[in-house]
Amino acid sequence: MDLRVAEKVNRKLAATEFDGIVVVGADNFQYLTGAPLPFLHNALDRYVAVFWPKKGEPECICPSQWESTIRKLSWIKQVHSYIESGDNVKAATDALKEIVRKVRAGGIIGIDMGRCPTVLFENLRDTLGELRLQNCDGLLSELRMNKTQEEVQLLSDVAYRTDHGIQGATHHIIITAPRTEMAFSEEVRVHCIERGLETLGYHQLSSIASGENSKQFWPYAPFFGIGGGEKELREHETLRIEMRSSIEGYWSDAARMVMMGEPSPEQKTAYDGLVALRTVAVDAMRPGVKCSEIARIISEEAKRRGIDLIEELGFGHGVGVTTHEPPYVCESDNTPLEPGMIIVLDPVVYGSRKEIIRSKDTVLITDSGCKILGWYKDWRTPFIPARVL
Repeated sequence: MDLRVAEKVNRKLAATEFDGIVVVGADNFQYLTGAPLPFLHNALDRYVAVFWPKKGEPECICPSQWESTIRKLSWIKQVHSYIESGDNVKAATDALKEIVRKVRAGGIIGIDMGRCPTVLFENLRDTLGELRLQNCDGLLSELRMNKTQEEVQLLSDVAYRTDHGIQGATHHIIITAPRTEMAFSEEVRVHCIERGLETLGYHQLSSIASGENSKQFWPYAPFFGIGGGEKELREHETLRIEMRSSIEGYWSDAARMVMMGEPSPEQKTAYDGLVALRTVAVDAMRPGVKCSEIARIISEEAKRRGIDLIEELGFGHGVGVTTHEPPYVCESDNTPLEPGMIIVLDPVVYGSRKEIIRSKDTVLITDSGCKILGWYKDWRTPFIPARVL
């Protein structure tokens, strides 16, 4: 799938002082190669890297066992493999230095310091003494925050299919027919698979929390991936659905609410409060407005309305080749919004019984404001299942 990322990288890199960049982290490697490799996050001692020069074609290195897979999936044509040994750091460094040394002596090489293991960085520094190594995390963050039109289309599709999968699963709930959280979390996952989504890898999640469990973010920790237990879904409870799935390594991050029966006045008030916070945020999200300002607007609106807002998590984040990436809608992130950014808007509130009320919207920043992506259902109201006597 051509997401036109290479053109964007070349354009941005040409405007920097770097003669090339070296990228080691699993997420940045996928971003720069186009190869979705879900196992990379669990193979931290098996090094992969991309060298992207200002002039010339990008190249990458990987263990020999992965070479054919990366050649098949990646848009990078020059793939160099190394044979793993007792010292993978040395093997990877030796392979990488051979392609980085194509840069002139005294050149500047950017390194993704936020991802690069210290021992690998030190080996590169020692073996590339004729080159200057500098942090390029800012460049990578900027590249990933501003999506191409093709990335926007893919992320919009992922968000829509995930929302459709959640909605499809909720139609199988009958209030008076008991079903466990575990069974329903698996049903949500299967419905997403049926819509062509991938549900594997480090970021994948299908989690259900209801009743007393809905008062916790992770009621079944430390289990991860499919969250749920033998607790039955019961009438009058709130039910929180969280789902993360992907296509070609680009992710959704979804959460939606189900009310098991007609909402009580307290449940309706809490949900309406959450909708109000999302609405005021969407109205304010436009190019030039800082993420910290959106966070301030949400916080002040919650205080004005007396909404029990959970502020410690921030109120949203970017999404792309990971489910959580810059920019972040929080008081400490002063990143100005720009057209092409995609934000998962995620204010979270407590209900009257301290249950967690959460419903995420995926939002695209446009030239004049923003646009909500992926709604299959109008989520200004929660889903209410059928009740059969």
